[in-house]
Amino acid sequence: MNLLLNFRLLMAMTIATIAGTSVAGAAVLRVVFKNERPEKIIVERRLTDRVHPQSSYFFRDTVSVTDSIVKLRLNISQPYIISVKNPASLCTGSKPVTLGIDDEMTLTVDSILEHGRYSGTQFVDSLDSFSRQQHEFLAKNNQPSYNRLKNSSARDSFLTTFALSHRDSPIGVIALIHASDSIQARYFDELSPELENSIVANQYVALRYRAHKTKARINARANMTVGKTMPDFALPDSTGRRVSLESLRGRWVVIDFWATWCGVCLRGFPELRKFSEECGERCTVLTIDIDDREEIWRPFIAKLDMPWINLLNDPTDHGESNPVKALGINSIPVTVLIDPDGKIAAIQRDGKPGFLPKIKEIIASGKGSEAGL
Repeated sequence: MNLLLNFRLLMAMTIATIAGTSVAGAAVLRVVFKNERPEKIIVERRLTDRVHPQSSYFFRDTVSVTDSIVKLRLNISQPYIISVKNPASLCTGSKPVTLGIDDEMTLTVDSILEHGRYSGTQFVDSLDSFSRQQHEFLAKNNQPSYNRLKNSSARDSFLTTFALSHRDSPIGVIALIHASDSIQARYFDELSPELENSIVANQYVALRYRAHKTKARINARANMTVGKTMPDFALPDSTGRRVSLESLRGRWVVIDFWATWCGVCLRGFPELRKFSEECGERCTVLTIDIDDREEIWRPFIAKLDMPWINLLNDPTDHGESNPVKALGINSIPVTVLIDPDGKIAAIQRDGKPGFLPKIKEIIASGKGSEAGL
């Protein structure tokens, strides 16, 4: 389950002039075409919502091209992440880069705009230096320069060292953005908070949101281990009655986290149904849909004939009472066995067959979390 960014697209005529009279305090972007030029270009700017960093605003302007050099003056009151594309091309256009207040930047491109090169600002120079050092490091460690996978330990090693050695610099933020989620969560607070007011304010705010969210999830998952007491929660069942985990204390409980779009979850339900029939007297079965609206969930469980307690989580609830957040669940299926004392006796996160027969043995032994998987 991935959290999708919420983009708000705004058509905003903020370009003051094109190759014309200057505007005091305006940032300048020159687009230089090396060969054939397109008839029009689209200039996109992105701004992170400071209050809701998971969201971004998009500003888009279409500009006619009449010369090999297009000079754009933009009235901006804060740095924007900017890119340029050809509306007649399916290519993504130039890579996004930050344009600061009063910056004068040049983008040299061909008509496709995909392989453009920025120049003219100190920040762009630092980006080039960062990219060159990363390429050299990966080459020395036999890592391909095109390796963008976030699970590359060599790449994470370079990015961590680089970010920490530039913790007071905007380029340190850029380095950490390219690191894995766990590295971001571990080292974000090492960056200077003053960077929130720098040219990378957009990236800093978004990175802080992701890093702190990942850190909270990692901490929550650390508490969701065999032998730990399962945090209590209360969610509505299919009749609207709220069911709490605490109310089931004294019994074995199996909790299966799922969603209607999760094929692996659905394939596991026949085995769960068989388990419920065989162990229903000693063990209560709960399923928690973590990511569906009620109007989707209710007819779905009726159609599947799910003869256990079915609970619905509210995916829009970002508070600590949300068990999905409190338990650090960011992928499904997850199946948990709780012993009569409320402790986690077994947990599985991948939905592989064979887990339920093993927990039947734990229940039969009566040893609770002492015999955990």
